[in-house]
Amino acid sequence: MNTPRRFTATVFTVTLGALLAGGVLFVAGQTAGLVAGQNSWLQFFNTYIKPPICIAASVCAVAGFLLSYKRSHKQATQQQEATTR
Repeated sequence: MNTPRRFTATVFTVTLGALLAGGVLFVAGQTAGLVAGQNSWLQFFNTYIKPPICIAASVCAVAGFLLSYKRSHKQATQQQEATTR
């Protein structure tokens, strides 16, 4: 696997994990704030937790696009054979 593709795959994996963990934290915090009736908790999660999650999601989306768009050299040179004749 070439270096740019490996880097992109690593960025994709790390940001995907970060946004999933952040999403769980965000939803759990919002739920706890609603159940407890604490408006300050809701404001905290919207102000400090949501922006990094959105940034991670954007970076993950771009990395995922690049991974699906650029094929590795081995796949690009491999010829496909017909499965039926």
